[in-house]
Amino acid sequence: MTNIVEEMTKKLLVDAGIQKGMHVLDIGCGRGDLSILLADMVGTEGTVLGLDVDESALTLARERIQQNMLANVTFIQADLSRLSINHVHFDAIVGRRVLMYLPEPRRVIADLPALLKVGGLMIFQEHDSTMSPGSVVPMPLHSQVNKWIWDTVESEGGNIHIGFDLWSLLSQKGVVVEKVRAEAVVQTPDAPFPMTPIVRAMLNRIIKTGVATEDEIDINTLENRLDEERQKSKTTYIREMVFCAWARKIE
Repeated sequence: MTNIVEEMTKKLLVDAGIQKGMHVLDIGCGRGDLSILLADMVGTEGTVLGLDVDESALTLARERIQQNMLANVTFIQADLSRLSINHVHFDAIVGRRVLMYLPEPRRVIADLPALLKVGGLMIFQEHDSTMSPGSVVPMPLHSQVNKWIWDTVESEGGNIHIGFDLWSLLSQKGVVVEKVRAEAVVQTPDAPFPMTPIVRAMLNRIIKTGVATEDEIDINTLENRLDEERQKSKTTYIREMVFCAWARKIE
C-alpha cells in the first residue's frame, strides 16, 4: 500500500467517524494493513476483528500484530458470502478493495447491518478504473502498465467499475448513505507512483491470465523505463480513482 492511498484511507476513517474505543469489523482484511491502522485509531479501549477467507494471508497478519505487540486485534478465517458472527454488534464495519472481488457484493452488504449497533457505520474504499488513466501529454508505457494491472483484475472476475456502485450497494433498508466521494491517485514528475512494485507483486497473475508475457513486461527494466517516460513527459498523470463511501444504520 502506497503512502498516498494510506493517507486517503486514514482521512476516510477519520471523516466517517472512527474513534477511540470503537469495536470494528474489517472484512476482507488480507494481511492486516487496514486492521493495523484501525487498531491504532480505536486504541486499547477498542477492538478490531479481521475476517478473510485466505488463511495464508491471515497467518502473515497474525505475525504482524505480534511484531507490533497489538493486543486489540483478532483475525478469523471466514467466507464473506456466509458470515455467521453471533451476538456481536459492532460500531463500524470497514472494507478496503474487497467489494470489487466479491461475486455477489450486494448479498454480502445486505447481511452487514445486522452486525451493527444502531448508529453504527459501514465504511468502504474501492479503487476504480472507469475514468483513468489520464494525462494531457501521452504516456504510453504508464498507460500500458496500468492496463496490465486492471485487465488482470477484470480477468480474475474483479469489478473494475465498483466505485460507481457504492451508493447503490450501501443503500440498504434501515441504512442511510452519508457520503460518497472520489479522489485521484496522482503522479507528478517529482513524485512517482510506485507502479513497478505492484506489477512485480502481480507478475505471476498477469502472466497466468494471459494479459501480458514475461518478455513484454521485462520487470527488471520496467522501473527505469517508467522513470524515463515520466521525466521526459514533465506532466501530471492520474493512475486511478479511489472511491470512498460511508453509511449509517438508523434502525
